[in-house]
Amino acid sequence: MNKVPSKYGVTREDYSEFVKKLNAIIWDEDIEAAEFDAKWEEIGREHTVNNIDWFKEMYAKKNQWVMAHCRDLDMGGVMRTTQRSESENCFFKRFESKLGTLVEFSLRFDSAMDQQRHTQKKLDNGNKHTSPQISTHLAIEVHGAQVYSHKVFEEFQEEVKYSIDTCKSRGFSEGDSLEVTTVRDANRDRNYHVTYCPVTFKATCSCRMLERKGILCWHVIWIYSSNGLKTIPYGCVVNRWCKDAIRSKMFDCNGEAAEDVDIIDGKQIAMSVMWSEIHQTVGMLIGKCKADVDNFSSLIREFKEKLSPLRSPLNKQ
Repeated sequence: MNKVPSKYGVTREDYSEFVKKLNAIIWDEDIEAAEFDAKWEEIGREHTVNNIDWFKEMYAKKNQWVMAHCRDLDMGGVMRTTQRSESENCFFKRFESKLGTLVEFSLRFDSAMDQQRHTQKKLDNGNKHTSPQISTHLAIEVHGAQVYSHKVFEEFQEEVKYSIDTCKSRGFSEGDSLEVTTVRDANRDRNYHVTYCPVTFKATCSCRMLERKGILCWHVIWIYSSNGLKTIPYGCVVNRWCKDAIRSKMFDCNGEAAEDVDIIDGKQIAMSVMWSEIHQTVGMLIGKCKADVDNFSSLIREFKEKLSPLRSPLNKQ
């Protein structure tokens, strides 16, 4: 986009109008691929750029840079072609000197890393010992404040607030244990289709915000709230946005640092899956009769009693 002025010509009378139209379709996260193609053709025809080689070449590479054609790419909404290198360059330029020696470079590099670690610890401390302000009555927002880092929670909180003010149901269908709701987004003047499974609590939206950014959109949040969910379901929380995203040192059963991390990792994964299944089962009991709740509690107590003899030698020691 930085090359558009030189390729199109800033002296043309319709330059401002052309750039405005181009930005409107390129950075629109809700526009469909077919809709983008049609509007690109229309803009090119109105401003006579369809025959310019550079614009034809960029359109041929649309899958690499246009938002509408990258919607199905996991976490594609947070990535840019040169994002990683440019971010590092910008950071280290504050410490380096072109005239410095190799020894000075080493010292400056250590200083840069120390600052990164200091900033990381400061953010971790803030996430651990402070709580963001809650702005709605929804319990799912409280859960988001507990799991997300403060920075990511700000974005999630905006989605929660929008879910209250802008979403309305415009249709509903049910089949194969799935519920499909057409949600009207008054803010964007669009309809979105949310597919929800009452058993697994998994929901997908046609806007694909969770897939693109790893954060629930307000359309899905509205569906969750309508169904009485008070927490973000397992699998909808991307680990990289959590407060405890940085991996900690692993310890074995004796409290010592584990050398065989793969074994510990396998157990941790199994434990996570187990907790997820328990959470989903408890959620499925909502609305069920008391007998079902008692049966599930009985199964847990029975297995607990089976584990007790295994623990008794340790307890005696």
